[in-house]
Amino acid sequence: MLKIIKSTYIRDFIFLLLGLYYAQGTLYAKGTSFSKALYIIIIVISFFYFIKTLLLKNTKTLFYNIWTILFLLNFFGFMFTGINSNPYHISMFKGVLLTLMIFYPFYFFSYQNILKIKNLTSFLLLMIPLFILQYYLNAEQILDERVSNKLDVVNNASYLFVGLIPYVLLLKQKKIVATVIMLILIFFIIQSSKRGALFSGVIGLLFFVFFQLRTIEKKNRFKSYLYLSAAIIGISYFTFNVFKNNEYLTLRLENILEGESSGRDTIYFNLFYNWVQSDNFINLIFGFGFAASIQLSNTGNFAHNDWLELLSNFGLFGVTIYFILFMAALKKVMSPNWIIEKRIILLVIVLIMLMNTLVYRFYSAGDGFLYSIMLAYLIGSKNKELI
Repeated sequence: MLKIIKSTYIRDFIFLLLGLYYAQGTLYAKGTSFSKALYIIIIVISFFYFIKTLLLKNTKTLFYNIWTILFLLNFFGFMFTGINSNPYHISMFKGVLLTLMIFYPFYFFSYQNILKIKNLTSFLLLMIPLFILQYYLNAEQILDERVSNKLDVVNNASYLFVGLIPYVLLLKQKKIVATVIMLILIFFIIQSSKRGALFSGVIGLLFFVFFQLRTIEKKNRFKSYLYLSAAIIGISYFTFNVFKNNEYLTLRLENILEGESSGRDTIYFNLFYNWVQSDNFINLIFGFGFAASIQLSNTGNFAHNDWLELLSNFGLFGVTIYFILFMAALKKVMSPNWIIEKRIILLVIVLIMLMNTLVYRFYSAGDGFLYSIMLAYLIGSKNKELI
């Protein structure tokens, strides 16, 4: 009993640390010793639970094992081939550590049955105002650094709002609250003018509507359908109007049809060409080392695509590991041992993650920890239903 009490304190403490860490730049200055200390504490606690989960018996799913291989691949990849003095290498490694290591404490809490829906929804409510502040901070910084008077902004903070969408599905008993929160998330996703975030957000929105329909209770079914019909019409009208009033986003979407890709087609081609043209068999199988995409892209940029990033850094081996990870997650989605609500939420997470891997990134992104926590909650639990 005492161990459970201590674990609940640590669970809440990690949530608090994450909130404080993502409050930097708004509640306190970004990049301070305080934020660095918060990050180190989060990683140290996560490493402690990494060891604890390794010692758990008869709980290792295929997903857990592949996730751990992906973590160790990136960890040792940085240790042996990363450059400590390169800020791009350090930045990517910090993202990898936070996304992949935060999985372990929450996997342990879920396995111990002390990570509940109420904990995750409380975390959702904590992060929404912090992400809104981050959104406006990012927009202000972009405008301050501009020489021109152009006011259109592409805001990467939008991916933080996308990462919160799976948490909204946990509010299945509070459909009005869930609808209001979903509208807030969609508003900021559209306003960001970030095309990749919009595509991921649309996936989340469609499944949100489906999930609400799927979780209607048998009692008062007519009343529930009536409410949901009104809610769907309201959401559609609101989304359409926000989208229609964002002329800059409309223009960016039209540019896609005209072949404009923000230079990513060049980056993608260079990465694949430089990998496939390697005359070293080891590079083809195991890649060129941590963050090798910066050199292989010939532009000084990362891949902005997890599959090509892994292909550059860890070759076919890295890509294969990533592929198996998604297959392991989809296997859970198809599991008859889970109730349908739990499987739908996992499917939403997998599809959004997959979209992000193609046009953005997941395992090294600053918002990746949001998916990691939810994955740990779903996969670590021994319960068939949401609790």
